[in-house]
Amino acid sequence: MDLRPILPTLPLLTAIADTGGISAAADELGVPQSTVSRGIARLEHHLGTPLLDRDGRGVRLNPAGQELTTATRRALDLITEATTHIRADATRRDNTVSIVFQNSLGRTLIPALVKTLVTQRPGTHVNLRQGSRTYCIAEFTSGAADALLISPPLDPTPNTQTASLYTEHLVLAVPHTHHLATHPTVHLHELEGEPTLGLAPAYGLRNITDTLLNHAGVRVTYAFEGEDVQTVRGLVAAGLGIAILPPEGTTPDLTEIPIDNPHAIRELAATWRPHHTPRRPALTALANILQAEPTWLGRTNLQPPPTG
Repeated sequence: MDLRPILPTLPLLTAIADTGGISAAADELGVPQSTVSRGIARLEHHLGTPLLDRDGRGVRLNPAGQELTTATRRALDLITEATTHIRADATRRDNTVSIVFQNSLGRTLIPALVKTLVTQRPGTHVNLRQGSRTYCIAEFTSGAADALLISPPLDPTPNTQTASLYTEHLVLAVPHTHHLATHPTVHLHELEGEPTLGLAPAYGLRNITDTLLNHAGVRVTYAFEGEDVQTVRGLVAAGLGIAILPPEGTTPDLTEIPIDNPHAIRELAATWRPHHTPRRPALTALANILQAEPTWLGRTNLQPPPTG
């Protein structure tokens, strides 16, 4: 049975059930009484049976009308539940952003960004995913993430916008007992033949390190490869080798030495899609933060590399 002709008339029937009459139902719905009468007539004609018992005092639902009204109320309850759920989901989507980032950024940069976002726009929900540079790019290009934070930056495309957040100068991390630990700076040629630690090839820092060493004509053998900067730092502190890393500060077991090379840097950038709908205010807020001056970073320790 094709229900489309009778669907608009079902609210008329429930209004009669609620108010007890055609005239009262018309007042309740804000329509002419004739609209209610004709609608019920069409409904009865479509079903082939009366739905109302008429007497001199008005109308009342007969058993068929009562059965249809009960079913209509159940259907309306289900529709109300579904629309409420859909609206809640839409609100959550409007107030949610997804950020994918490289592992090495999770300690300071991501917390600073999320804090800034939720401070500027309370109620924003942030989904965070992290991994290698290759993983991050795949998540972003597939549409699974709204924003991408990696180093080096993603190549520009017509459908994305990229903002450089900062550039930091890499350091050589060595055990505090290493013969280079007392040097004020280090030249890349001094790394020749040294047991070297680094991230796996899928990570952006590894690509930067390999390019830097190749341009300097330095050959190294990676003794260990990890997937997290903190793990590599721990291996260095344990005396298992040296590593080119972002600066985090000298510790009792590890010394950071500035690298005397202007190319020993990594640029951290954010990429997002600017053509989002206005109904995603959380994403708009995130984009505004990323494309503005990144004062939220609080990075005052970025200095030019030594040139001695």
